[in-house]
Amino acid sequence: MTTWIIKSVTDDPDRALEIVQDQRIKGHTAWIEDENGRGVDEQALKIGNKAELAKPTLYERGKGALIFVAAAVAAIGTLYLIGLWVDH
Repeated sequence: MTTWIIKSVTDDPDRALEIVQDQRIKGHTAWIEDENGRGVDEQALKIGNKAELAKPTLYERGKGALIFVAAAVAAIGTLYLIGLWVDH
């Protein structure tokens, strides 16, 4: 059996709740995710009308640090090579 995924994007939490409820009434499995793909607590959305901000995972933080260090190493290496070329 093929599984189909349908996504809808909205900035309005009330509209998101309405879409999810409509899909559930029709018999579909539906949930709300943030822009990072993590599930959102629907009760908090109903009560506070605001989703909690998603915190980056340890993997995402590590990946960001690795990219930063790699960029710094590449910049320093480039400056070193330019220095060698100028001194030549």
